[in-house]
Amino acid sequence: MVSALIAIGGAAKAYNDDVAEKKAKLAEIEAVKTEWLFKTGMTNIQNRRESLKAARARISEAKRFGFSQKSARALEMAGQLEFEIEKVKSLISKDKLSETYIPTLVSYLEDKVDNDEDLAAAVSRGLQGDSLVSDEEQSLGLINALGDLNKLQEEFMKTTTGGRTGIPAFQYTPTKGARIELSDMKSIRSQLASTLNTIYADSFQVNQMGEVTFTQNAKPEVQRLFNTLSDKVKILAEDPTNTFSPTTALNTVIGSIQNSQNVSPAVVVEKLDEAITTPNFNWEPFRTNELPKNPPPGNGGGNGNPADDI
Repeated sequence: MVSALIAIGGAAKAYNDDVAEKKAKLAEIEAVKTEWLFKTGMTNIQNRRESLKAARARISEAKRFGFSQKSARALEMAGQLEFEIEKVKSLISKDKLSETYIPTLVSYLEDKVDNDEDLAAAVSRGLQGDSLVSDEEQSLGLINALGDLNKLQEEFMKTTTGGRTGIPAFQYTPTKGARIELSDMKSIRSQLASTLNTIYADSFQVNQMGEVTFTQNAKPEVQRLFNTLSDKVKILAEDPTNTFSPTTALNTVIGSIQNSQNVSPAVVVEKLDEAITTPNFNWEPFRTNELPKNPPPGNGGGNGNPADDI
């Protein structure tokens, strides 16, 4: 009988020791989980805080370069602002930034945002998206949940959501931004002069240096047309919303006016944008007299294919 009681007592002690050991191990596991959840949650909050701080700094820097708040925020949310800032800074340091690049890009971005309800709402909400809980509130939530593993897990999950909101990348030509150099403009003006000479009776001269001068035959409206065409090639070539290189921009502009014989230069200027964007633009209704029997060669197309040869 005594031996039986001793055996039972020994078994009970062994059981109690096993339970105690398991409880100790469980407590150890919970302590490790608690430490990991708390430290990782705090790290998530800190990383997000630093990320938002860096994003806001980029937006502020972009605004100093001429980007609007809306356009800079949109680029940041699309993950494209850092690249644009570095590109602009590099071009400025080399005195090569196109004067029209940033205003054109800003206009394009704001138009995209304003004409897309979902995109406009996302950009309006800003970098923190739909999160209604501040970093401070999340930190306090983690601290208050210590001692309750289930509650701590709930508070931890809040640190893994919200924060920086992403939107789809904007489609434009990121390799643009540089100003068309004078040497390129000289070549462009030379080729334009050669084309216009076939339409406006030798109104231009091109010297051996490639420089264009007006002859006595060049009427004021022809000179204005020439300058307008030169400016249009430059604008198209520098515009980040298309894929025109200087060469394809020039070919497109020349193609748009090659069939404009006997059309008033003032009318050509007025209809130029339409002619550029309209394939095979019809100049016939605007002619002042009959077309010559042997017009200069050219396809007369109003929208040469903007090949991707940037």
